Amino acid sequence: MNPWTAAEEVERYCQATSVRQGDEGACDIGTFDFEGGGQLEQMKVGFVTHGRLNDKRDNAVLLLPGTTNTRHSADGYIGSGNAFDPDRHFVIAFEAIGAGTSSKPSDGLGCDFPRYNIRDLVRAQYQAVTECFGLERVAAVAGASMGAFQALEWAIAYPQFMRSAVLMVPAARASHIFRSVVSTAELILQLDPNWGEPMKDMKQLRALGAAVRMYFPWTVTDSYLERIPLALIEQEIQTAIARSASWHPWDYLRRYQASASHDVAEPFGGDLGRALEQIRARTLIMPTTSERLLGADSAKQLQLHIEGAQLVPVQTDRGHLGWRAVEGARESQIFSNQIAHFLKETPR
Repeated sequence: MNPWTAAEEVERYCQATSVRQGDEGACDIGTFDFEGGGQLEQMKVGFVTHGRLNDKRDNAVLLLPGTTNTRHSADGYIGSGNAFDPDRHFVIAFEAIGAGTSSKPSDGLGCDFPRYNIRDLVRAQYQAVTECFGLERVAAVAGASMGAFQALEWAIAYPQFMRSAVLMVPAARASHIFRSVVSTAELILQLDPNWGEPMKDMKQLRALGAAVRMYFPWTVTDSYLERIPLALIEQEIQTAIARSASWHPWDYLRRYQASASHDVAEPFGGDLGRALEQIRARTLIMPTTSERLLGADSAKQLQLHIEGAQLVPVQTDRGHLGWRAVEGARESQIFSNQIAHFLKETPR
């Protein structure tokens, strides 16, 4: 499918009556100003959709990606009877700016692509939802990790726009551990002999694999690393390295810089309570019991400050990665069942 820029194309899609699985597109939202400075003249926001918009146009669910995740990162939770059911909802899985089918450094700007933050991602998505899809309200916003960062910002910035918010392995801000790990990854990248080459033309850095290897243990737990064979750990690390190899180094770095800088309280003078009291959506908070990358206490702070929030910790030793859909995994089934039930219970 070609990028959607014409209003008539959007209207044609939104009025479709048949279920469409996996329709790809990109909204051109025009000139975009970044919160920290800089501007992009033609910003694209990519997405993939599942299901269809109902006649009332009130069943859309926005699914937001993690740091090095894409619009397909939560596909394991999408399907009939799953957490995000296209038989009930029109699921818009966004590609956050900075990667994939959205505007990104590797389109040509490289290191000159403006540094962006989580609020930039959300403002771009809001423009796409309102201008390209013509929606005035959605059923829910949902995401894991950086996706939960975005969902929180959605609920704070546009409190009347969604009925529900689903936060998987969330945090109100990037933890000191996460910030430290990202800083170390940046230093590793800078050790690569190709680091000084013109960044607009630079291809894969060899050091990127080393950065991923350093990062991986923080996404799980000591008990997980000790209970599975070393060969399987290496296999998982190699899978993570291969996934990162599909990213241009500046796409990768800008995305982690955005995640590591995040703090929902920043626009409120550092007052977390004041930030979170803006939220009006029913909120489901699902940390894992073994989270260490973002800190388990942050999820409790979210429950404390978000009125009526439901906290459902998920038992697992997979740490931060416990949210990822794995066929047959007990924790994946818990995430799916809890989210499906929560969304069904949301009043319209």
